[in-house]
Amino acid sequence: MRLKTYIVQNVSEALPMIKRDLGADALILNTKKVKTGGFIGFFQKERLEVTAAVEAQPKKKKAASKAPEEAAAVQKASVPVPPSPIAAPEDSNPHLTGDLINELKGIKQFMMQSMQEDHLPASLKPLNQRLSSQEVTKEIQSEILAKMMLTIGQQPDISAAQIHRMAKTEIVRLIGLHQQKPVLKDPEIICFIGPTGVGKTTTIAKIAADLLLREGKKVGLITSDTYRIAAVEQLKTYAGILNIPIQVVDSAEDLNRAMAELAACDIILMDTAGRNYQQKQYIDDLEALLADKNKIQINLVLSLTAKYEDMKKIIDNFQTIRMDQLLLTKQDETSSSGAILNLIYHYSIPVTYIANGQNVPDDILTATPELIANFVLGEDDND
Repeated sequence: MRLKTYIVQNVSEALPMIKRDLGADALILNTKKVKTGGFIGFFQKERLEVTAAVEAQPKKKKAASKAPEEAAAVQKASVPVPPSPIAAPEDSNPHLTGDLINELKGIKQFMMQSMQEDHLPASLKPLNQRLSSQEVTKEIQSEILAKMMLTIGQQPDISAAQIHRMAKTEIVRLIGLHQQKPVLKDPEIICFIGPTGVGKTTTIAKIAADLLLREGKKVGLITSDTYRIAAVEQLKTYAGILNIPIQVVDSAEDLNRAMAELAACDIILMDTAGRNYQQKQYIDDLEALLADKNKIQINLVLSLTAKYEDMKKIIDNFQTIRMDQLLLTKQDETSSSGAILNLIYHYSIPVTYIANGQNVPDDILTATPELIANFVLGEDDND
């Protein structure tokens, strides 16, 4: 690992030097205030000491210089070295040791402290404000801004359109690193769970219409939401419009009966009761209903109008139920979409669809990195 120390006025002044000397992959490891100059201890100026590091490239060994027996012995005795935190900055990397993970967390914490408004170049302050207004977590903001600061340096003439395009590229890259792929399997039932009021029933109708009209699938519906008569009637209305069969169940035994009744269908979509996710009995009832998980793909539906902290609590409370995918609704009813990026970054559950209206089947979108970046940053007229 190569280390280099700089004495500067602020972090922004150090960034172009770090990029020039160590490259764009370098990370700042430490900063501290120091006194410099002066005369016999007087009139000293306070400066900032910045220490940065980058992984040193290993030198290639010449295999021809060793005898075959010696080379084989060296190869056998070699021990794989885990990647350094500079080279592999992802906490999810299975090769990282506990010490390296802790070091990474320390570096990220430092980045979060360094990416304050007064340390940012003027060109990046609007982006910082946009990410904050979208309720992107500080950790993610810091990662995006640190990468961009190393990329743009102190370019005074960079345009807002260039910043927007660079930020979009960085968010797409970040999503690519963290977004999990949906589990590839052929479920008999796609089940939708989640708290009350998130739009599960409407979302099911959109997906059912898409499967029926665009993919030519034979679709069946099941609802276990017998707590709200209106919910059953709403799904029955959709089933009537689409001319597809529907079954109502209230137990695991009923579910087996309903599946037998819908055996001719290619796929079955199942609605569940939306109740208070903080009530353990609700979770227990769902677990009992979805006992045969091998046949069921479970999608957790969350509303983007909820606070991100509440979304986290919902996911945590549903942890006893295997969640295969996340579906996010009501994007059109909120002014902030940063929670989409937060969920992808912090959880290993694929985000597959985003609903942005009430129209069936049109107002549901595949959650691509480019779409999410546009939601977070807003559309740019010059793109």
